Amino acid sequence: MADNHSHLKAGSEEGLRSLLARLEHQSLQPDFQVQRQLALSHVLQPYFHPLMVPPLVPLPEEEDLARWFLYADYLPTDGHASLIEQVRDLVTEHVPQEERVWLDSLRHSYMDLLEVQGLDQGNQATQTRLQSLGDNQVFDVLPPTKPVPYKVGQILLTRLLRGLTDIRLPGPPLILSSSMGKAVFELTNEMRREIEIGTGNFALSEWAEFAKSFGHMIMWSVAKVRRGAWTVVDSQIDYRNTQGETFLYAIALYEHHDFRALADGLGELDQFTPLQKKTGKRTSTVSQTDTFRWDWLPPQDLSSARGYPVARLTLTPTQLFVETDSADRLDTVKHQLAATFGFSLHFQGETTAPPQHRTPEVDLLADSYVAPPTIVPKEEEHQILKSLLETVYLEWAEKPSPLLKGQSPRHFCSANQDTKEVAAIIDQMEQHDLGRQRTGQSAYDYNILRGHIGL
Repeated sequence: MADNHSHLKAGSEEGLRSLLARLEHQSLQPDFQVQRQLALSHVLQPYFHPLMVPPLVPLPEEEDLARWFLYADYLPTDGHASLIEQVRDLVTEHVPQEERVWLDSLRHSYMDLLEVQGLDQGNQATQTRLQSLGDNQVFDVLPPTKPVPYKVGQILLTRLLRGLTDIRLPGPPLILSSSMGKAVFELTNEMRREIEIGTGNFALSEWAEFAKSFGHMIMWSVAKVRRGAWTVVDSQIDYRNTQGETFLYAIALYEHHDFRALADGLGELDQFTPLQKKTGKRTSTVSQTDTFRWDWLPPQDLSSARGYPVARLTLTPTQLFVETDSADRLDTVKHQLAATFGFSLHFQGETTAPPQHRTPEVDLLADSYVAPPTIVPKEEEHQILKSLLETVYLEWAEKPSPLLKGQSPRHFCSANQDTKEVAAIIDQMEQHDLGRQRTGQSAYDYNILRGHIGL
């Protein structure tokens, strides 16, 4: 008899699982459905925000944490008793003592961020030594029967069931790397201070008091840190073309009227290295075929020397193409061009949208986040260039051009009763089409321009 009493006092894992299943069943009762949805949507609020980009979804461990919040922390807003009180006072069916023994432990539990300090071999089972980031308390915890791959230094988001002989977890925790777990803690602490100042409730300086009333904010912080990590990974995706070279997707296009001065000036830009030029017959008209190209090569890193350019300038007799590997680098080059050449360059348009790609997975156990390279197929490269040129040339016939002394191509033809110079410009643009340079296939139908002007 004494042995049975000791067993019940300690609490069995089977009894805990049965209690959690009973609480879940109780939360699904028709008259509690609205409260259940309110509780779960509250604790998982960041994931339900319509403007959240990317549209991340809760991890299975976060869904478990949300349910435990519903069982142990949530106070209904419609006059219902809490779920634990409902089960405690249940008279319509028998609740075994092996379940009841866990009620108080669950009711007094709260979400916590716990750093794994060590794994101690006991007489019967491996115990995990955990230290709360909130108040530095140390606990020796008996983990669930199903093995969980803890490592010293990692941080667990979970709740501890105390008050019995053994301290246990209600189920698998959310495991975070040290850096991510501490980032979650700092973000949560900032919200705690804001609540203290806003409400004057300085009892929240006690971690247990705060975590019991506002533990859901720890989960909000996890969602924010996950999103932040995703943003970092997404912004650092290494786009490659089918040849394995850096894919230059951020592109700007300029018109100009001073080919020789630009060729000399661009050659003075320190970070750009001139490549072999293709030179045709020099004339004073736009039919000349001279082209020049400069590449911006990244600093050579001995650990990963890659000779692929991160930016490229291509100068033709009528246009300047600026191709880079990111919107930020494109802005850098554009500002440099504006400072150097001023109104000698006439901006026509740009594209900075990254190629289509899958949302990278963020490893919560990693201290740094690196997405694998994304290969951009030629079909998508062609579509990017096509969309850019179609946008740039949509109103070209009606806009002032530096090549035509500030007149629009249509007005120039009408005023001079001559279309030869405009036709030569279009021929030259077609010859140096960016799609032809990059994929071997023209990215724009220049007969559309000819048709607009009546050639």
